[in-house]
Amino acid sequence: MHAPQTWHHGLVADYWATVNLDAPEVELYRPYLQDPILDAGCGAGRLLAPLRDLGYDVDGCDASADIVERARRRAPDATLWVARLHELAPPRRYATIVVCGVFGLGSTREQDEQAVGRLHDALLPGGTLVLDNEESPWSRYRVRDWSEPSHGDIRLSSRIDAVDDVDRCVHMTLRAETADGRREEHSLTMRAWTQVELVPLLERSGFELVERKPGADERIVVYVASRHGDRRPRPR
Repeated sequence: MHAPQTWHHGLVADYWATVNLDAPEVELYRPYLQDPILDAGCGAGRLLAPLRDLGYDVDGCDASADIVERARRRAPDATLWVARLHELAPPRRYATIVVCGVFGLGSTREQDEQAVGRLHDALLPGGTLVLDNEESPWSRYRVRDWSEPSHGDIRLSSRIDAVDDVDRCVHMTLRAETADGRREEHSLTMRAWTQVELVPLLERSGFELVERKPGADERIVVYVASRHGDRRPRPR
């Protein structure tokens, strides 16, 4: 049995910090944002940095110390720390928490359920959770050999090592290579959640007014959920 793994370390962290820079979600999420904001799973600051540039009060956390260090280089004055979502214990509570591209990565299903509870508790009364979820057909995930590497100073390729159809979990290896001969491989587990699982989980955890919105592409659905209370975020 494969243990859950995170993957954004070393050269892979450098890849995300230098190559993965587009942030279409910033404009997509702006109607739901109110300060203060937590970017939970902030990576190298892909969303955090442009949101701060727009004047938002944004903190960030991520499971990888390596990638938090990359985020700190991009936003040196931001409050950043290392934490997995199911262990989230932030220094303050937030009017908005954004979870973009990280739910179900490097965790067990039980940990994902715990994470939703932690996210709820980290919100102010009436606060809003904005969580995206890839809902591609499960049939696309099958064991395969290495993909073609991406282009650039750091080339990234992936291999699917195992697929657990019962737990809907994919076990992968990512390889990062550079022109000067450096190469690293990191394991990744990626767990799929469906609408019929995720909406009840949010509701059981105390969220209400759960809405599904189009994401940054056709594979992504954005769940917008409110924590019960008197304080309601106002669109900016």
